[in-house]
Amino acid sequence: MRTKRFLIIFFLCIIVSGIFSASTVSAKTPFYYGVWLPFWQKQSGATDISLHLDSLNEISPFSYEVGQGGVLIDSLKINSGNWDGWFSAMRDLKIKITPTLAWFDSDGIYAMLSNTKKRQAHEDAIRDLVVSKNFDGIDIDYESMTSSTKPYFSLFLQGLAQRLHPLKKTLACTIVPRPPVSSLYIKTPKTLPKYAEDYVVLNKYCDEVRIMAYDQGTIDVQLNVSKGSGTLYAPTADPDWVEKVIKNVTQTISPKKIMLGIPTYGYEFQVSWKDGITTYERLRSFTFRDAMGRGDAIDSLATRNNAGELSYIFATTTFMSGISKNLTFKVSSAQPAFVASSSAKGLNTMFISFPDATSAKNEIVLAKKYGLRGAYFFKADGLLDPATWDVMK
Repeated sequence: MRTKRFLIIFFLCIIVSGIFSASTVSAKTPFYYGVWLPFWQKQSGATDISLHLDSLNEISPFSYEVGQGGVLIDSLKINSGNWDGWFSAMRDLKIKITPTLAWFDSDGIYAMLSNTKKRQAHEDAIRDLVVSKNFDGIDIDYESMTSSTKPYFSLFLQGLAQRLHPLKKTLACTIVPRPPVSSLYIKTPKTLPKYAEDYVVLNKYCDEVRIMAYDQGTIDVQLNVSKGSGTLYAPTADPDWVEKVIKNVTQTISPKKIMLGIPTYGYEFQVSWKDGITTYERLRSFTFRDAMGRGDAIDSLATRNNAGELSYIFATTTFMSGISKNLTFKVSSAQPAFVASSSAKGLNTMFISFPDATSAKNEIVLAKKYGLRGAYFFKADGLLDPATWDVMK
């Protein structure tokens, strides 16, 4: 058995990029681990995954998108190359393959799901895809939906469950995080936010509910006050915020269905301050490897910030203009000392906050504390902190 497993992993590495050494696969722990494999880093991601199969129970190739008219687009090119052999070897190791179907067009989603004939045809197409490729199920990641889509999205999940469950296929549902309302507003408005995802329906029809507990930024007004006044604070996922999200979702959805989404990337911000307002302009995303390279370039070591992530704060003569309003965030704050120092020298402040293995471990501890099914990492691209694989055991 040991020889067989070694040969399978060896074969996987040859498929994706060449010859690598690999360890044997150990017994799985009750806590469930999965990763998304992004199509834009498919080779390096697949290689990294192949070398760490002993950490995983499930893989979701971030592979399919919905195009014009509801056409399913194979962005990973699963139907070409050596993917069939890679997936077959994964199944031999009892690792589930549940590809993600992603859609971010609010109007397109509404038009499709609100039309009974089109919605049912869409459900049939998804079932046929899962069956034809012998996947273990499908992960539905439909984002940017408005509340008007809510009843139709619920019918869509019901229809998918009715098609997949008799075939013993899994329906996974990936959803945006929903912190408590008190964390979203300094003063609670008369009209509360409305959502497209019905937690009761998710709990009834989805076998897995994956919470994307990341991209926090400046969304939590309470934490901004307690942690971000006079200092820089725009984390990808502060455990204090993640815990709020977990507490909120477990009021309705069974913890045994919930997979906590954990990020392996962060962001760089251009920061300024004026008249009691700190402005964060998001410039780009940063992988762990990217961030380490930036640290070398500025001759600086990353430090652990008060959100539990690693960070760099540095001054530069470079100024980025024309940042989209959608990527610009303003927070009431005393002036951060570093911003004051940089401004006095005529320089610009840059701030990078990004997760590593330690921050991931802290989130896993939270998931276990609340009895969640497991953790799902976005993303396995070969650029995450290598030590992260060691905490996924």
